[in-house]
Amino acid sequence: MRKKIALGLAAVMMVAGLTGCGNKNPYIENITYSDYVKLCDYKGVEASKVTYEVTEDEVQEAINEDLYEYVTYDEITDRAAQNGDCANITYTTMIDGEESENYSGEGEDIVIGEGYIFPEVEEALVDMNTGDKKKVDVEISDDYAYEEDDVGKKATVEIALNEISQENMPELNDDFVKENTDYKNKAEYEEVKRKELEQSKEDEYRSASVQEIMEFLLDNCEFNGYPDDLYKQCEENYNNENAYNAAMWDMELSEFEEALGLDEETKKQEIETSVNAELIIGAIAQAENITCSKKEIQQYIKDNYADYGYESEDEFLEDYSENDVGYQITYEKVTDFLYDNAKLTEMSEDEYYEQQEAFNDDSEDDEAEEEVQE
Repeated sequence: MRKKIALGLAAVMMVAGLTGCGNKNPYIENITYSDYVKLCDYKGVEASKVTYEVTEDEVQEAINEDLYEYVTYDEITDRAAQNGDCANITYTTMIDGEESENYSGEGEDIVIGEGYIFPEVEEALVDMNTGDKKKVDVEISDDYAYEEDDVGKKATVEIALNEISQENMPELNDDFVKENTDYKNKAEYEEVKRKELEQSKEDEYRSASVQEIMEFLLDNCEFNGYPDDLYKQCEENYNNENAYNAAMWDMELSEFEEALGLDEETKKQEIETSVNAELIIGAIAQAENITCSKKEIQQYIKDNYADYGYESEDEFLEDYSENDVGYQITYEKVTDFLYDNAKLTEMSEDEYYEQQEAFNDDSEDDEAEEEVQE
């Protein structure tokens, strides 16, 4: 599957305006951004910087994900199912006397004991033989509920065990690496995986810092309207992004937006936030004379087209123009500038995830309070 190119704060495509006189950067809109936004002091913004390490367990987990491509399965016919076995099951869940599609499945593969399905069902599978059927009473907990209203409900699950099999994970050694990868030996392969994880964490936590900086700027800059064309472009990008995500979840757009609580007023607010973010990026680019060259664009395409799932640079350019890439590079340069000039306070990964959990809890409390008030 092709990856979407990440353009702009909302990670959506921003089509740059046509080049005009007076604009030193042809890859942003041809407007004077300071007419629409009065920037606060964008240098020295306080933000968090997560310090991290890559553990041996994380490296092994990443390697195991790769090894799963080479896993084989042996069907078990001479004994009953045990914890750790792979089981192919069909199950039907009845709630209040009616079948629930959300909690039913046909021909699904699970690993017994790893929490793929209701704990009562996984416990019941132990000692069942291929072809056996069983009914189990369960209580839907928060961990397994599709809908919040389902939490605490009683249900009856009818299980059919279609097949039991045992997973055979290949051994990671020099011979396996030489035969199945482009690396010389196990040590080199493990080192590459470690560096990939380090880069992934670096990107994730740097992005979190930039998001924190952008939230400060959105709260503290002063805005004076916006060009209609810029709003229309951000609106189109926003709608396209929602449609893309809905399709990824195999949902209708209206169903997806309802699930996220996106009414017309909320969508308008989010689009305006995207517009304001674009105004900030453009204003800083103009204030700091940040631009990019055609050579940089050509190099970006050469370095990245394969990462986005394209076979060639020409194929990449069928979907994305040089203007699109020029905006992407400009955006990255501006956010790099903000990050490099920020006042960063270090925090550990544990502290970061505790902070995120507390933020999510506060958001859920705010939503619950709003529902009560309504």
